[in-house]
Amino acid sequence: MAPMDVPENEKVKVLVIDDDKNQRNMLAFALRDRGYQIVAVESGERAVQEAEAGRFDLAICDIMMPGLGGVETLKRLRELQPGLQVVMATGYATAETALKSMKLGAVNYLAKPYEFKDLLAVLEQALKRRTKPA
Repeated sequence: MAPMDVPENEKVKVLVIDDDKNQRNMLAFALRDRGYQIVAVESGERAVQEAEAGRFDLAICDIMMPGLGGVETLKRLRELQPGLQVVMATGYATAETALKSMKLGAVNYLAKPYEFKDLLAVLEQALKRRTKPA
């Protein structure tokens, strides 16, 4: 079911984590426009706080961030919400980081800049894989 076909109280909730304000705002705007419910934060630390406070269906996490980096953020998010589907994104893609992210439970890894349509396809795939919390 496409996010726009979901009733308001059942909208897919996405956590956008990126220290780049422009990237974060662009993603938040574009995803809201497609029917997703968005919480956008600037750091791994804030992402962990949000995950402690409420459930998310999906997360898009930048890897290179000051403070709590993306890989550690991924690890903490998956500890808090094991069913959370996390997509990692970075402008500094390396095979080592991609492999580490996937081992920690990331469902996909996108190199920036990516096409928005590619991100949407990855998110739709992740939605099919997710499990609802009990």
